[in-house]
Amino acid sequence: MTRRAASGAALAAALLCAALPAHAEKETIALDYQVGAGCPGRAAFVERVHTFTTKAEIATEAGAALRRFDVRVLRSGSSVRGELTIDDHGAKTTRQVAGTTCDEVISALALATAIAVDPDALGGTPSDAPPKPPDAEPPPSAPKPKPAPDRPPVAPPPTKRKPLASAAAAPHQPALFLAAGARLGSAMAPFPKLAATAELGLTYFEPLEFYVGGAYGPQDGRSDVLPDACPSADARCHLRVSELLGWLGAGYRFLDLEPFSVFAHTAFEVGQVRTTALDITPTFSDKQLWLAVDVGLSGRLDGPGPLFFQADIDARAPLLPPGYEVESMAFDAQPTQLYRAGYLGYLFGLSVGVHFL
Repeated sequence: MTRRAASGAALAAALLCAALPAHAEKETIALDYQVGAGCPGRAAFVERVHTFTTKAEIATEAGAALRRFDVRVLRSGSSVRGELTIDDHGAKTTRQVAGTTCDEVISALALATAIAVDPDALGGTPSDAPPKPPDAEPPPSAPKPKPAPDRPPVAPPPTKRKPLASAAAAPHQPALFLAAGARLGSAMAPFPKLAATAELGLTYFEPLEFYVGGAYGPQDGRSDVLPDACPSADARCHLRVSELLGWLGAGYRFLDLEPFSVFAHTAFEVGQVRTTALDITPTFSDKQLWLAVDVGLSGRLDGPGPLFFQADIDARAPLLPPGYEVESMAFDAQPTQLYRAGYLGYLFGLSVGVHFL
């Protein structure tokens, strides 16, 4: 057994505090089994229970006279939480187990279920075992003492089962994550805009997540993006764009293939875009409000410990597509439009994060 599996099995021993005395014969129990995608199924769980004891019979349908065992398993970031609730005709007892993999937690819950039905599932010696016969008969010539007629023979004390090691408290599950990376987006400028990103997320309500983030893209630009605004046909006009944005969003994990998971998410962007047009006299700068909605998918890969890696792809829809214009020096002349943001764009992002708290 690996070190992780041994730790998960030790955690399951805490459930013994809630188990009722087992019957001498087989006991039929009702099982309600609900786990996430990628975890062993109900049949695999029942098979693991039977590897520990033959006294547990799993019913296909719950009955009024049966004890009910509810098994729940939920993934939380890089950890997995398991819960076993035993309902003995209204008297309920619940214990939790935590581990790093779904398979480890399922094995611990199967062991706990077996122990609740059969305390001898770990190989303990029954307390009513017959006393050991004497090693040798006394010599024939030696007189045998006669027991008092009104006093029965004293039986040896029952063998005491060695107590199990107390389980360590389940580790606290991280409820926040912090990620940093970069993304490439369109619609804001006439060329793809690169920006650095940072994001703080809340995972307490799994499979839902909520997050706030920000992006900063320094001024960069391209040549020949403003042919209509150039003073002459052979001029090389430059447009430089910088961005400072923030967003608020939510995601839902709909696919969990441990350690890989997929989220659907949406976010609302708000911030400021600064545009500078060069090779136009005088040099023109403009600041515009930016509002947009992003909808897309995220793929997350859990790394060692609390680390994870994430890739995002989004469709970006500006709500107020800004138009960047420069006023003409001629009287009553119409402003020259430098660029107008598109009505639909894209975002590609890569980031690395860590779960904490």
